[in-house]
Amino acid sequence: MQLLTEQLSAENASLRDLVARLTAELGRHSENSSKPPSQDPMAPRQSRAERRAAQRTAGRRQGKQPGAPGAHLARRVPDEVIVHPPVCCRGCGADLAGADVVGEVRRQVLEIPQIEVRVTDHVAERRRCSCGRETVDVFPSEARAPVCWGPEVRAFAVYLMDRQHLPLERTAELLAELLGAKVSTGWLCSVQAEAAGRLAPFITAVKEGLHEAPVVHADETGTRVGTTKRWVHTLATNLLTLLVVHPKRGVKAMEDIRVLADYAGTIVHDGWSSYDTFTGAGHAQCGAHLIRHLHAVGETPEFETWSTQMIEILLAAKAANEQAADTGLPRVRHRRANALSKRYHETLNAAFALLPDGPPPSRRHTGGWSTQQRQAWNLATRLRAGAPDVLHLLRDSAVPFDNNAGERALRMVKLHDKISGSFRSDDGAEAFATIRSYLQTAALQGHNRMAVLRQLFVEGPWLPAAGAT
Repeated sequence: MQLLTEQLSAENASLRDLVARLTAELGRHSENSSKPPSQDPMAPRQSRAERRAAQRTAGRRQGKQPGAPGAHLARRVPDEVIVHPPVCCRGCGADLAGADVVGEVRRQVLEIPQIEVRVTDHVAERRRCSCGRETVDVFPSEARAPVCWGPEVRAFAVYLMDRQHLPLERTAELLAELLGAKVSTGWLCSVQAEAAGRLAPFITAVKEGLHEAPVVHADETGTRVGTTKRWVHTLATNLLTLLVVHPKRGVKAMEDIRVLADYAGTIVHDGWSSYDTFTGAGHAQCGAHLIRHLHAVGETPEFETWSTQMIEILLAAKAANEQAADTGLPRVRHRRANALSKRYHETLNAAFALLPDGPPPSRRHTGGWSTQQRQAWNLATRLRAGAPDVLHLLRDSAVPFDNNAGERALRMVKLHDKISGSFRSDDGAEAFATIRSYLQTAALQGHNRMAVLRQLFVEGPWLPAAGAT
């Protein structure tokens, strides 16, 4: 009987833990987990009366708010002016053909011309010299075959696939309707591969810039090549982006990228242990990740107080870091940094006081630990062990609070997966990553993406300025 009671008790504990874990999973959203905002449950739609009431409570009226800057199209120098003279007087009906012009009202229409293919024949003449030798001139680089698409079409195709994430079939359909001639998906793949191949000097320049940058953001995310999982790694700054596809997630991939091996600056990351193997660099953990985990732990009433206090400390550290950076200080003032560090460790001590003596048993449903206690213990332990990395922003004002630069670089990979599905080949995935690195870096430095793609196919790749980090 005692054995049966123990079995039922263990099963009951296991079921309670399972219910707790499933309930927590249902409650996960972008503010308490790594789920993107696009996966948050939709809030119920407010009625018109509810929206009006909320606006009145907030002191807002509909439409543009007083003092808010307006937005409108700016006038440009016109390419053509069309004058519309009135024919007759709206008062008496008299003819106005010879009447004086006493004023005018202008409206400007911005339009693009209808897209038409412009066909150019390049004729290389063969001429015979007096010595009897015949010489044929060299064709320009865009005349690659007896009949071929020019660099503008190739740049536009790459833009559609790698910036707008159109699938191959839809890109081919769009180009065929615009150009009036069939475009094959095989040709699109070859153009993408050509663009990536031309970018070798750019990738070298970006790696050199990242290696010299004082702070680098690092992150990784999974993607699919056919049915096989691959990892897209990013190293980024505010002006540089590098995306690399690799079969591995960990240290081997990071070593193969050839940036972090002897990097001496600070790596901002999400706490993934593989980054810690690069001991020559400093490390800083993303505060935004930690706040999401703290929100999740704080959903348990028992841990709400300490998680809320820790969030306040992290946000206070963020404010101190930004204030130091704005005033030109290399770090947060010692008194303020020491006070924040002291509060940080006191809050962790309070967290551990709420938990059983750790560590929790390696097997779940044993030792009396609930799922929420395990979650709180794991997070508190991470915050204690990683305290130097979490509080790195207090020692260096150049280190930001979050890893947003790295996450922004990877966001387009997930968008590509949603729109175009998995990649068809490793070569296609690597070409996409290379071209995205080029387009994102150019945009960060204020360049038009289509312009740098045109340059890529005509002159060669645009290269970031030396020292741009």
